[in-house]
Amino acid sequence: MQRLRAEDLQALVTSACEQMGARREDAEMVASSLVRANLCGYDSHGVFRLAQYHKWWKAGLLKPEAQPVIAEETVFAAKVDGRYAFGQVVAHFATRVAIEKARRVGIAVVTAKHSNHVGRLADYAQRIQQAGLIGLVMVNDSGLGQFVVPWGGIDPRLATNPIAMGIPGAEGGGILFDFSTSAAAIGKLRQLMMRGEPTPPGWLIDASGRETTDPASLFREPRSSLLPAGGQRGFALSLVVEVLAGILSGAGFASPHPGPEEMNGIFILAADVSWFVPLDQFRSQVDQLTVYMKTSRPMPGVGPVHIPGEKSRAEETRRRKEGIVLNEENWAKVAGVLRDLDLSAEV
Repeated sequence: MQRLRAEDLQALVTSACEQMGARREDAEMVASSLVRANLCGYDSHGVFRLAQYHKWWKAGLLKPEAQPVIAEETVFAAKVDGRYAFGQVVAHFATRVAIEKARRVGIAVVTAKHSNHVGRLADYAQRIQQAGLIGLVMVNDSGLGQFVVPWGGIDPRLATNPIAMGIPGAEGGGILFDFSTSAAAIGKLRQLMMRGEPTPPGWLIDASGRETTDPASLFREPRSSLLPAGGQRGFALSLVVEVLAGILSGAGFASPHPGPEEMNGIFILAADVSWFVPLDQFRSQVDQLTVYMKTSRPMPGVGPVHIPGEKSRAEETRRRKEGIVLNEENWAKVAGVLRDLDLSAEV
């Protein structure tokens, strides 16, 4: 096990991204995203992803020096071409465009294609939330990453297709969620596999449609598949993500002939609360809503009630104080990238 301070880990990842060709500000953005995912407890989207990005860079799928551009726009909408840049760079650019347009005309829709893996989706919903707007963010895998079965089937057809939403509050911090429309994110399965732990029941079925709890079975032939979260409901939401993030963006969607590996299609909607009600009033009423939810008595073995986003904030505070723990395999992946780039892994 390696326990590292967030600042030290961020410096290492920043150096690696710069060495691959990214501008300093972009390298810092990617590093901040990955480290913050670890801080918030999203280890599946944390610094172990650096090895994946390094692999794509060497394969020519990732262009660290590239900058996204607006391909087409109106007063309330924009299409962004990510130009195969780091996904975090593309998603932050698209988010900024959405915020600016929503502030001018009340609501904005921005899509993006040719984007690499964007990391933790909550980062972008939270940025919109912090601007005093309501944000809805979705990504697909441009039709690839077909690890998830449609409800009622045993052959995988969908990616994990996450959705994130940020709603501003006042003192209470508002509402922030980020979840896959599958039973779990692929990264969580990888983390369980690395630790030698089984999955909870209800996550996986094998190639014959029987339940399994072996996370490694998702990555070998004959491959198992993830179930959609909540059965038919998760399947329906996943289809929505394919339409908005895949078809609407032009990035690609689930089909027999999908697009490039791990190119995220992005859909962002931002709405200016103040066009509907005064922002202070809205924030106050969101706080009243969340406070009321927390008055519900705890369910034995499950409670107390946590508002979406609350546990991540608490975990970030704890890990900033105590450090980020990486298991040997995750640290070996990061150190391997640093060595390949002729950088020191000393901290």
